[in-house]
Amino acid sequence: MGSSVDSVKKLTGAAGLVMFGTLLSRITGFLRNVLITTQMKPMGYSDEFILAFTLPDLVYDLLAGGAIAAAFIPILSTYLTKGQERTGWRAISTFMNLSVILMVVLEIVFFIFTDSFMAVFASGYKEGISGDKDLLIKLTRILLLNAPFMMMAGQMNGILNSYKRFAVAAFGPVIYNICTILSIAAFGAKSAELTAWGVVAGGAVFFAIQFTGAFRHFVNYRPKFFLKSEAFSKLIHQAIPSLISSTIIEINIIISRSYATFYEAGMVTILNNANKTWQLPLGIFAQSIGIALLPTLSEHFAKENPDEFKKVLYKGLRVVFLMSFITSLVMMILSGDIMRILFKWGSSGTEYDVFYGGLCLMGYSATLVFSSMTALMTRAFYSIHDSKTPLFGGLFGIVILYLLNVIFRNLTGIGIAGTALAYSMSQFVIMMIYMLMFRKKTGIDIITDNFGYIVKSMIGTIPAGLVTYGLSVLIRPNIESKISQVAAICVPVAGGLGLFWLILLKLRVSEIRYINDLVLSKLKRFRKA
Repeated sequence: MGSSVDSVKKLTGAAGLVMFGTLLSRITGFLRNVLITTQMKPMGYSDEFILAFTLPDLVYDLLAGGAIAAAFIPILSTYLTKGQERTGWRAISTFMNLSVILMVVLEIVFFIFTDSFMAVFASGYKEGISGDKDLLIKLTRILLLNAPFMMMAGQMNGILNSYKRFAVAAFGPVIYNICTILSIAAFGAKSAELTAWGVVAGGAVFFAIQFTGAFRHFVNYRPKFFLKSEAFSKLIHQAIPSLISSTIIEINIIISRSYATFYEAGMVTILNNANKTWQLPLGIFAQSIGIALLPTLSEHFAKENPDEFKKVLYKGLRVVFLMSFITSLVMMILSGDIMRILFKWGSSGTEYDVFYGGLCLMGYSATLVFSSMTALMTRAFYSIHDSKTPLFGGLFGIVILYLLNVIFRNLTGIGIAGTALAYSMSQFVIMMIYMLMFRKKTGIDIITDNFGYIVKSMIGTIPAGLVTYGLSVLIRPNIESKISQVAAICVPVAGGLGLFWLILLKLRVSEIRYINDLVLSKLKRFRKA
């Protein structure tokens, strides 16, 4: 019993720290997207700037991406738990050395054939429907120089998390976002190329910070290839499927952006804004808790302690479901108002943009629950050293996403919002596959065991949603006043969340107390500081 309490306390502290760092990262990321909309969209090249990240992001996902969570953290954490640090580092060293070689090859191929790749990834540009293809190619080649910094920073991040040094790992991305914000603020309305160079400089700073934090652990690093090492064999067995899985996630984004290029100019930016908006709570809830969850789950799996494994997993899933479920509903109800307050500033946006942005956010909102559960389930699979299931689930999700995009574009008139809705539906399918496969592999029946909890959550969410909707109808904003817009969102949100919290407290849902303790503990630390 004592070890269970200790595990939850450690998870609470780590999750709170990562959650705060992720919150700052998401907030600064939002400021970056707002500046792209206000500074670059009026100049007519915001779509090209966003699309130019496609190949650099693909380099990261092919060489780091899911391997950080699936290979670095579980493998290194396991060997650290067993007191075999040097053995774990042989695998890490080999993987890092191989990734650098492959990165050089990919960078050269992508740089030479940028035109051909972007003809596929921005299909609307190929057909001359919209956009400046020449500018897109220039920006892509500049941003490809940022990929090495991001890849190596990601690897440093994995090492830091393995040693449970969450602070540097969590706050490094905040610095990167701030550097990007400064670049857009300085050059966004003047030159897309200069802005891209500023992003590269920010990536270099990001890597330097992460490397400084991880440097003391590099005493065991070797610039060699231990290809026959058992530890490396385990790592690569985990890493390859997970790298493919993370690449699949990027392919989903590429598919969505590619379809957006078939619509009028600016729709890529609008879709991207809606996508980043729903991902804010995803990062704060699911990814933060998932990062803190993975080393603990990996330890319990390594120690063959299934009861503790199950308790920690259920605690994470329940907390994330509780927060994402109500947030998803509120976001759906207030989608238009949210997009207006975030991305319409002065003459940089129109009510036309708000309307389509709201439709996209409404389409994406449902996926907050599905993607949150999928993110935690992916970590759970990684903790039991199974990266093949997320791989096959992700591949099936790509097929579903592509087919749904074809259906919505050709058979409906909902426009760009169909791309967002297609993504939500594909994520629901993936979530169900993951949970059913996890039951088959571990005997842990997540849906059945937590059915009563889901019902209680719905009992609290439905009345809260009705109150939020009623207040949003009664209180309409002055679209020319940000203060009025803030009030028009805060009142419905406060009313809905307040009722939600009260109902679940009356129902004695323990996760509400967990969340309260999580928030209050951080407030107390802040007051002491």
